[in-house]
Formats: sequence, C-alpha cells, structure tokens
Amino acid sequence: MKRLLTLMQQSIPRPFETMRLYRRALAYRQIRFATFLMGVLAVFSVAASAAELGVAVPPPGSVFAQWSYTHEQLEAMVPRARPEDVATPEAIVRALHESVNGPKGPWNSDRFRSLYLPNALLADVTKNKQGAVMIGNHPLVSLLKDVQDVHDTSGWYETVTKIIQISKTEKHGGGLAVVYYHGVASTTPGGKAKEDGDSMAILMCDGKRWWVVSDTW
Repeated sequence: MKRLLTLMQQSIPRPFETMRLYRRALAYRQIRFATFLMGVLAVFSVAASAAELGVAVPPPGSVFAQWSYTHEQLEAMVPRARPEDVATPEAIVRALHESVNGPKGPWNSDRFRSLYLPNALLADVTKNKQGAVMIGNHPLVSLLKDVQDVHDTSGWYETVTKIIQISKTEKHGGGLAVVYYHGVASTTPGGKAKEDGDSMAILMCDGKRWWVVSDTW
C-alpha cells in the first residue's frame, strides 16, 4: 500500500513541475511562431528588395523558380526522348518543329515535351492590330494547348529549312549552344507556307543529351 501511494504521488504533477512543463511548451510554441514569422518576413524582404531593384518576383512554384537537377532527375520529368532527337544541337532544333506535325485531330505531345527543360522559355515578337510591337511569352503548357487547338481545326506541319548558324561551347562536361535557323509552317506536308521566318534556340547539354532552354521567333 505504501508503495502504491508513493507511485500515485509520483504520477500526480506537482504545481511547480506543471508550471515548468507549461512554460516549456509555451516557449516551444513561441520559437515555432518566431521561426514562421522570420520566414514570412524573409519572403517579404526578398520581394521588397526585388521591388526596389525593379525586378519581378516569380510566384511560388513558378517555372521561373530556382532549381538544379541532374540528367537522371530531368529525364524522370519528361517522356523518354528519341536518342537521335537529342544527340546534337541541329538535331534537337529540327525535332522541336517536327514534333508538332500531324493531321487534323488528336496530337500526341510526348515527343515535343521530351525535348524541353521544365522551365523552357518560348517567346515571339509580333505586331498587334494597332501596329505596336508586342513581345509575347508562352509557357510550355500554353504552347501545348495552342498546338492542340490548331490540330482541332486543321493539320499542321513545321519544317526547319535552313540552319543559319550554330555557336557551341563545352562547359563542365556539358555544353551550351545557340542555333539560328529559318523555318516554315503549313497545314499540309509541303503545302503553301502559312508562316515562315527566322528563329533562335538556346540549348544546354547535361553531358548526355541536349535540352531546349528557349526558342524565340
């Protein structure tokens, strides 16, 4: 009985012990809140600094967010590329246009998506109806939709007719390249050109294959 009473007394928190545990829990919560607040303030600080410098801040999760990936990690994000498509700068530039080709109807985007980095930039220079020069930005997902919209109404075929210039350099076992080229597009294979013009692609090699970083036209 004496031992039982002793155990019961030990199991009942003493006022001092209860207060100590309460203060410890309160301190832990305060630390967590302070950490959270510091994180929020850091985000606002970066945004404020960027605003002061006149730099746009990408939204969380944006394709413009900072990242670094290995060849294997990048390969896991996209459909498997045809080895011949990504072997050289010229090959991948020709492939990125051939990959949108097809008759009217459903279009399979796998080959197209296998060529691009996740944050690839696609942009063009055009004029609006008022004659003002417009610079357009096309996230990869938007261009995928645009291509399918075209195939919903007609066939679409693009061809690189001339590689004008390739500038290439090796770096850290990988490489960089800029390809300047001319291409045409029509609604039938070899048909009358609906679009034609010069374009420029920026490419990177991860040591095993080439990737499209940006394509501008």
